[in-house]
Amino acid sequence: MLDLQGEYRSEGSRCGHGCMYTSNVTRSSSSAHTDALGQVPDSVRAVADTLTAANHEAYLVGGCIRDRLLGRRVYDFDLATSAGPTQVLELLPSAVPIGLRHGTVMVPTSDGPVDVTRFRAGGGIEADLAHRDFTINAMAYDFTSQKLLDPLGGLEDLHNGRLRAVGSASDRFDEDPLRGLRAARLVATLDLELDPEIEPALAKLRERLRSVARERIRGEFERLLLGPRAERGLALLVRSGIANDLFGELRPDAVAVVAALPQHLELRLAGWLRGVSAERVLARLRFPRRTAKRVGRLLDQHPIGAGLNPKRDVAIRRLIRQVGADDIALLDTLRSVEINVAAGPEAASEHAKLAALEAAIERVQQAGELALRRFDLALDGREVMRMLDCGPGRTVGLALRHLTEAVIEEPSRNTPAELQRLLVTWAEHRA
Repeated sequence: MLDLQGEYRSEGSRCGHGCMYTSNVTRSSSSAHTDALGQVPDSVRAVADTLTAANHEAYLVGGCIRDRLLGRRVYDFDLATSAGPTQVLELLPSAVPIGLRHGTVMVPTSDGPVDVTRFRAGGGIEADLAHRDFTINAMAYDFTSQKLLDPLGGLEDLHNGRLRAVGSASDRFDEDPLRGLRAARLVATLDLELDPEIEPALAKLRERLRSVARERIRGEFERLLLGPRAERGLALLVRSGIANDLFGELRPDAVAVVAALPQHLELRLAGWLRGVSAERVLARLRFPRRTAKRVGRLLDQHPIGAGLNPKRDVAIRRLIRQVGADDIALLDTLRSVEINVAAGPEAASEHAKLAALEAAIERVQQAGELALRRFDLALDGREVMRMLDCGPGRTVGLALRHLTEAVIEEPSRNTPAELQRLLVTWAEHRA
């Protein structure tokens, strides 16, 4: 059971979707629930007040209700209203149209964005809630009466740690295939138990998921991957076949490795995507280029130090240069977790190799200042151009690269006089 801010009793009768309704829509809830929901930031409440002052209905709805009841921080808010998007834009000059086809505008506030959407299904708040994805997301808060509206039993499901679709899971997923991925994300972030009909419905939506915008898929998957129970959501994607569709053939230990890694995006992506073309997959899912590149670099160097002799300092210096201090720490963590998950007879020897590499890296780093990039050299580009009597260009870059390699081979060479000597020799050979 999840720890809710208050107690809950359910009562009512079934609706046409097979969901519980009460006669007056409002379910019983303790003052603790209404207190939690009533502590909405003033800037968000002001948006609702503007709408109600113009004789429109306005309710706080969706995931922000769920998170407030769980005592979680809310980063963005959703309002459902009887007003159309044009009316909202007229009443709130700062509003920005972000989804007019779905009747949605966004109002920026000092406490985060507020998405304002016209009631779904052309009805009132009851019809709107009846067309949402899961019962725990189908609750609303009435600012006027200060009551929680819970016609579908979402609060009880939240209290019991259960994820249940509004009506038929297959119907809800047909309306928006991304809801299937959202189910996996909610399992990963809230550690919910699935209603028995959700997983079979998830396996059936694979073809339709291809039509969903990649950015939306990325958003759900990223939140899933960083969830405290990411392994549960990832395992659900694997069992349903969705993981294979989105990412290709993953390693059998992918779920276990991610579960054992810190909640670091690039590191968990690397642990998940070992063995596939990570950069291509991440680019297709519209991950930022910087993220895709870093994950690709991590996997290019994984497993860290493979085939490297830890007794050769020059090899260690080259590794530090290629990988960078921050990514060395990530690669070390990834390899250690991978060995632990494998837990085979070679685990002890593999850990010993990793420990020897760690010791070698620390030894080299503590030996003194390392010139691993051309900016660390005791000779800069202007001096190179003066000595070679040339302007900026490829020759200068080649010269600095040569000097950097020479210093990596032997750090004591990083003095102005020695670098000048090496530069003269290099120029003579090129001539």
